[in-house]
Amino acid sequence: MLYKRGRIDRERISGVIIFISLFAILFSMAGVRFLDVKVTNIELIDRGLYSIITDKGPVNIEQDDILRIERTYTKSAITGSPVELDKIYTTKGFIYISSLDPFYKMGKQLINSVDFEGKPIWIYNGTGSDGSLDQKQRVNLELIQPFSYAIGTSSKLVSVVFSILSLQYLSLAIGGLALMILIFPLRLESTLNSQSLILQDAEYSSDDEQLDAVAK
Repeated sequence: MLYKRGRIDRERISGVIIFISLFAILFSMAGVRFLDVKVTNIELIDRGLYSIITDKGPVNIEQDDILRIERTYTKSAITGSPVELDKIYTTKGFIYISSLDPFYKMGKQLINSVDFEGKPIWIYNGTGSDGSLDQKQRVNLELIQPFSYAIGTSSKLVSVVFSILSLQYLSLAIGGLALMILIFPLRLESTLNSQSLILQDAEYSSDDEQLDAVAK
């Protein structure tokens, strides 16, 4: 009886934690979407100087501001034609552009101004790391960490964006842990029950064999 009550309490607590985690994740997703800044155009001001026009105002960047470029390729859901997605990390936030954007040609020019080989991942060569490629990648990821927000985001809201993202990651971790606590004991209990049934069947078979031997 106590075991059954404990199991019910555990299921209730885990269910409440999972529900709260899902609510926090949805809240954080809505917050990130609300605070997101969209790029509307890219203009060349001078050689090596570009103006990123956002719905919050223009932001000027130079070639030295670019820290990392990530290229991915997918297909359009409607036409099935290939689509290139580029994410440019700068010291003023990241720029997300697609080959379907009207300003993609200028964005491509910005990328080609630093990446002459068209690598899937281009990293800033001034990270100060002389080790292997994995070490350079690790150093570069640490370098762009403080700038993982959309370009044009107000400096007053950067801390809010990071707080919302931290809440999202924490909610995912807590919700996943609660789900494991909810599921794992049930699987363990079902395994133990199946093992006990096998042992009981073996005992019954042994008893039947003994009775047959006595009868003979």
